[in-house]
Amino acid sequence: MELTFQILGPIRVCRGGGPLRLPPGRPTAMLVTLLLHAGVAVPVERLREELWAGPAPASAVANLRSHASQLRHLLTAPDEPTRLHAEHGGYRLRVGPGELDAVEFELLAAQGHAARAAGRPAVAAPLLRRALALWSTADPPPAYGPATATAFDRLRECRAAAREAYAACRLDLGDRGSPELLALLHGHLAENPLREPAWALLMTAQSRAGDQAAALETYRTACRALAGELGIAPGPELTGLYRALRRRDPRPQPFAGRPAVRARNRATGIRPVLVPHELPCAAAPFVGRHAELTRLRTALTAAREHPVTVTAYGMAGVGKSALGLRAAVAVLESFPDGQLHLDLGGSVAGTPLPPIAVAARVLRSFRDTAGEPEPTGLAEARARVRSLLFGRRVLLVLDNAADPAQVDGLLPARGGCALLVTSRCPVPDGDAPPLRLGPLPRGDGLALLRAAAGDRRVDEELAAASAVVALCEGLPLALRTAARRLAEGPHWSMARLARLLRDERHRLTETGLRPRLAASYRRLGPAAPVFRQLGGSSSGPITTEAAAALTGLPPEDTVRALDRLVAAQLAEPAGPGRYRIGELVRLYAAELAAVEQPPGQTAEGASSR
Repeated sequence: MELTFQILGPIRVCRGGGPLRLPPGRPTAMLVTLLLHAGVAVPVERLREELWAGPAPASAVANLRSHASQLRHLLTAPDEPTRLHAEHGGYRLRVGPGELDAVEFELLAAQGHAARAAGRPAVAAPLLRRALALWSTADPPPAYGPATATAFDRLRECRAAAREAYAACRLDLGDRGSPELLALLHGHLAENPLREPAWALLMTAQSRAGDQAAALETYRTACRALAGELGIAPGPELTGLYRALRRRDPRPQPFAGRPAVRARNRATGIRPVLVPHELPCAAAPFVGRHAELTRLRTALTAAREHPVTVTAYGMAGVGKSALGLRAAVAVLESFPDGQLHLDLGGSVAGTPLPPIAVAARVLRSFRDTAGEPEPTGLAEARARVRSLLFGRRVLLVLDNAADPAQVDGLLPARGGCALLVTSRCPVPDGDAPPLRLGPLPRGDGLALLRAAAGDRRVDEELAAASAVVALCEGLPLALRTAARRLAEGPHWSMARLARLLRDERHRLTETGLRPRLAASYRRLGPAAPVFRQLGGSSSGPITTEAAAALTGLPPEDTVRALDRLVAAQLAEPAGPGRYRIGELVRLYAAELAAVEQPPGQTAEGASSR
């Protein structure tokens, strides 16, 4: 018998038209989470975050199994294959075409928008009306977790856009400000008082109905709402409509959001704006970082009327790119106008992308620039990007920034865009303090080894596995690279890998850090000789005085050089006048000192200093 799911209002599941009795509490919350990701395996870790507001109890995994069993029994008829599958460390719910109201809503709304953009309002209006009719007058229940809340926010945003498109179609078809249309727009603005296109639609409808005074008062109400909530004045479209109404212009300027109607059999020259989905699939295992992920997701989803910039930084190999990608995937539903991913080239030695190339790449991601004149300079290229992103909800993930200038000046003044930047050093002018990413704690390091090499090999040689984590200093890149030895075959034991890493001659090669550290070293400038000489220091923190004695520089110059090392994430403060250099970094500095000695200085002289 036919099964239908309704989540655009009170949660309902019906079989053959009759409602099923849903178990209250977390089983239903689990069902909603799975429905919002229908056909995709939702990891257990994501479900734990969604179903428990705070830290999940130790029994969370067992509870999820119990909830899944309840749902499987409820949703699967005797003559049907099971709908709820446990796979890939999570749960996947099978939903057929036409069974989920949210999917049907988005399909009808997309068809309606496409018809309207093609200049066919008579086709678009019924599609949009059917889409809006799928929503209940009552809102869905409050979401348990951040991803579910974000998904419902996106659906509400789609509903708002569909309402405005439907109202615009009604006006295009000659509606003279009917009571039905006015009631729709008044109710819409009561829920969404900051949407300028909706205010313009209401003003247009009131003017069509012959109520000029109400249309002008609506403009003043819009001004108060925008100033009170956002501290801004209306945009040029709404202001232009107001001026036209005051002039009693019989053909006022069209309201914001009305698509350009294509003249039949005539090219318009309008270039379509693409919707890029560039986030790559994460190939490497990812563990831990729960607090960091929550912080990034919260900051990124704060983009509403104004764009936000979020930065994560840390030393080479600490997992910034993996964390940024995981956070971006977690919030992609909040950015329906596109997700862009660009490596700026700061992770390895070489030439990072210049700022103008970054802006040009963003433009190419969103539209076909063939035949367009090249920007005359960086300022024009950035201005084109801002114009393209204005009023849109786009996520830009700019990975491995080498210089703040690469990411500067890309976001417009308004719109729900978010910029996520990862780099070795903090990028200033973000909307929240930059997130500094540190090494993994021992438990998470072991979990990463388990994901790469398997539980058995870690459990059988736990002491050796702990040594591998320590020798890799908790750096995810180093752990994943070193664990590749274990994939070569059973003749590689964890103890043998630990012995190889203890040999300082091989540690940099086996951890894969050398090319990443080289990128940081190339940007040290005058501090590079100091860094090389610190390769001869002993393990543990080094004082400013000891560094000055080792390098032969005045204390003031030594402090400035050490500060450059801290900025490049090659050292970190360890208290007043003290700095800590990791063993892997020290090994790289010693390697450079042996290769890049000043003329006339021998290796013996360098080591005896």
